[in-house]
Amino acid sequence: MRVLYVNQTGQVSGAERSLLALLDGLGPAVERVVACPDGELAARVAERGIARQRIVGTQASFRLHPMHTSRGMAEIGRSAIEVRRLAARLGADLLHANTTRASLIALLARSRKGPPVLAHVRDWAPQARLSRFVLGLIGRRADFVVANSEYIARQFDGLRLRRPVRVVHNPVDLGRFDPLAVDRSEARHELGIPAGAVVLAVVAQLTPWKGQDDAVRALAALSGREREAVLLLAGSAKFAGPGTSFDNAAFERELHGLAARLDVAGRVRFLGERSDVPQVLAATDILLVPSWREAFGRIAIEGMAMGVPVVATNVGGPAEAIRPGIDGLLLPPRRAELWAKRLEPLLDDPEGRRRIGASGRARAALFSVAAHASQMLEIYRTVSSAPSS
Repeated sequence: MRVLYVNQTGQVSGAERSLLALLDGLGPAVERVVACPDGELAARVAERGIARQRIVGTQASFRLHPMHTSRGMAEIGRSAIEVRRLAARLGADLLHANTTRASLIALLARSRKGPPVLAHVRDWAPQARLSRFVLGLIGRRADFVVANSEYIARQFDGLRLRRPVRVVHNPVDLGRFDPLAVDRSEARHELGIPAGAVVLAVVAQLTPWKGQDDAVRALAALSGREREAVLLLAGSAKFAGPGTSFDNAAFERELHGLAARLDVAGRVRFLGERSDVPQVLAATDILLVPSWREAFGRIAIEGMAMGVPVVATNVGGPAEAIRPGIDGLLLPPRRAELWAKRLEPLLDDPEGRRRIGASGRARAALFSVAAHASQMLEIYRTVSSAPSS
């Protein structure tokens, strides 16, 4: 089976990491070709020896704008023409669109005799007229729709669908995220963490909806300021442009100012973008996922795989993986004082952290790359064998 994977950006975030894991897991069962713009994703695909074709891509937003919307639609249209030509030239059996925007490109690219389209929806769309229209179009026109969580699948509630949305959770590389493969003491030493410090961490792009500001407020609200608690913020304000909902660069500056105003600047470490996430997690005692609308929450599963207790919001994908009190804690978003109150017992209970971490490690096995690839291959066969509409 020859599958053409379509991604509208060359940057790498959660959706692209999931795509790369799938490409690794499928192996020789699928002949894989990736269509994406130049950038980090193209480089990572090339490292794997997988064919890659360049397309224009788009940063189109789901928010209507007099200039950016028309520009985004032009980019989508041009990318669709490129994908249609690629699919015909390569003789693709299936178009796998890796995101909502990529699904628009693939659906516009489909010709009457062209391959079927699998739309993989991995992101939260704002409750706006344009986004509802786009989701409705995908639900009606795509041959198959996969969502990476029940939370994301619920976005299609009330829309007319060609067939029910299938939920397939994102995979995690359990070989890479293995606590036995990383030296905790060395990881903490390299990060300059004082002996005896309890380390909290948020690992995510710097953007308001990821909630790093709430993590800083929770750190400041912890009682007993003599306790040495350190907060690591790993990530950068990497997304900008017309398709970005927030001014992420300004948010990063605001985080520094917030830490200073709350008198915790000396205990908040800005680590920037990291390629050594397993090492960061190995140095961490409690992983925080304070985001408002996490589509899946890959970092939560990665933390569990590393045996780190996870405290996440009860809104979004992490709530589908974490069993409260067993694998971690689930708390309402934007409640820093409450988070501090619930964190305090864990800070003083290393044995409790170890118990929760061990349970999370076992739970993470459900999200293996092999299991994910097997589910996706089954869907590929279903879509390819279905009669054309």
